[in-house]
Amino acid sequence: MTVITFTAEGRLDGDKVIVDLNGTEIKVGLLGSDNPTPEEFCLASAISCLILTVYYIAREKGVTINSIEGYIEGKMDTKGFQGVEEVPPGLLEVSYELIVYSKDSRISDILKEAEERCPMRDTLTRSVKVNINWKIKS
Repeated sequence: MTVITFTAEGRLDGDKVIVDLNGTEIKVGLLGSDNPTPEEFCLASAISCLILTVYYIAREKGVTINSIEGYIEGKMDTKGFQGVEEVPPGLLEVSYELIVYSKDSRISDILKEAEERCPMRDTLTRSVKVNINWKIKS
């Protein structure tokens, strides 16, 4: 088994969080702010991962892809974030719509395999162990 570790660092800056990803700072905000929200970054990660997985598998198998473009949306009931117990606080549903431009007859097999191998699609569709370690300093 080959395990790699991904990391990100964040710090509160007013009403946003500054996240450092490999030396690139990204501003993440609350709903209604001028900055993208964590949910939007989740969707950006999900669609880019699926597109890149298709590209990777196609390259692996010698299938030519001219272009891939897509749209993704996630639905969330804000009542969950506001503390209503019977409503989950996170995304309730994620829907992708992608267009793949390819003349290769094997492209459908590539797309099916990409759905199975896409790390973010996998992450969104199964339980993931999450560990939180709080430290309180004064």
